[in-house]
Amino acid sequence: MTVLDLAPLTPMHETVRRPLYTETTTSQALYLPIAPPTLGTAGAVIGRELYSGKAFIYCPFSAFGDGLPGGNCIVMGDTGRGKSALTKTYCARQIRLGRQVVILDTKEQTEREEGEWSALGRALTGNPPVKFAPGDAGSSCVNPMDPAITGKRQIELVRTIVELGLGRALDEFAGSALRIAIRRAHQRAADEDRQAVLADVASSLRAPHEADAAAKQRSPHELLADGLEASYVLDRLCGSDQDTTGDLIGMLDGPTSLSIDLDADMVTFDLTRVPSGGVAMTILVAVIAVFLEEVWLRAKCECGSEPGQHERVTVDASSGAWELGANPEAGCRRYTQRKRILVAEEAWHILGTPQLARLLEKFLKFARGFGLACIFIVHHLSDIDDSAETKAALTMADTIVVYSMKKAEAEDTAKRLGLPAWTAEHIMRLRRGVALWKVGDVIYPSVQHLLTEAEQHLCFSSGSMSDLSNEDPQND
Repeated sequence: MTVLDLAPLTPMHETVRRPLYTETTTSQALYLPIAPPTLGTAGAVIGRELYSGKAFIYCPFSAFGDGLPGGNCIVMGDTGRGKSALTKTYCARQIRLGRQVVILDTKEQTEREEGEWSALGRALTGNPPVKFAPGDAGSSCVNPMDPAITGKRQIELVRTIVELGLGRALDEFAGSALRIAIRRAHQRAADEDRQAVLADVASSLRAPHEADAAAKQRSPHELLADGLEASYVLDRLCGSDQDTTGDLIGMLDGPTSLSIDLDADMVTFDLTRVPSGGVAMTILVAVIAVFLEEVWLRAKCECGSEPGQHERVTVDASSGAWELGANPEAGCRRYTQRKRILVAEEAWHILGTPQLARLLEKFLKFARGFGLACIFIVHHLSDIDDSAETKAALTMADTIVVYSMKKAEAEDTAKRLGLPAWTAEHIMRLRRGVALWKVGDVIYPSVQHLLTEAEQHLCFSSGSMSDLSNEDPQND
């Protein structure tokens, strides 16, 4: 091939850096002068960059502001290439740096009868996973009516539950009836010295007060008609005294389980028993997301104290600007927001559902303010639709990790993510455990993920399909 054959200017006048497919010492030596800059020495060790031989260290919290606008990440690739192994070891290593991690685990290991993150969670914290199973007496429960969820967010959440169950948006009359019923449900529960639940909302919808109807210039019969359909939806989802076959029985119809310890270093929500193709999974993830936003993401310093326990230090007397300083009681010299990581396994059910994508948009858009990094794991972008909500979520992914894919998927991925033209063929050639990383605007063509011996048995997730004599932990 001659130099002229390389066509340095495409019809779009795009200049691209062509990939090196060999991994010999010669090619690595040639790559050194043009290798991308490292991401620094602070953070979790991932492995090594094959072409340069450099150690690859990644931490969105350490690299933030230096070419990396945020911590959101999407990991994708064919089955068995290393997606889950990478994410598990990354989270475990980040916990050693003081981070907190929450996992939405929808990927079951049948031989263990639990989600594949459960073993790692036990190893790191000693806690069992928070298991959800519709109709199971031992299922964990998250209450959408929990007082920890503030009033406005609670109304939005209950309305989302009803709309998802109904399959369409509520009109103004039904929305107003629902707000009234939520208020009445809390009053009724307070009178009985207990926590309100969704069944209280359904009951209030079917028994509207005359005073509420008059305030809305409606008759009691009209107010009943406004909210009757919503009450039927809540009955279908959460059941009633006469019907115990609801889609979400045992998961959303009672007080929040005391076993959910959101102060633990890692909290695993095991959703593997919830049908992934139905409305139950969509609603449950919506509730968990809001619960995490209202409770787990509350501001807290790395020393464990609340912001109000830290001293205010004036930094500009003329404007009155101040910042949080020391907390003498905790021995902390300066407030530093605790960093958190949210991982969604098999995230197609989130990114592929416009209502969920819209609900989690706040997580993605304001992740920097929360000190949060969201990681979504998918197989291919073709698994999710091309809706406006999905596009918005993808554009907010500041780090993209792509493992090997077949030709059609690789080309579609490069196109939808706006990657250079050469990356499609390069992605097809990646071997197991090696991925293309795009961090901000910088591309690292071949990053090899390395596991320690202690991590291997916790990251192997294909036991049902593997011969033990040929077991290779570098997979997902």
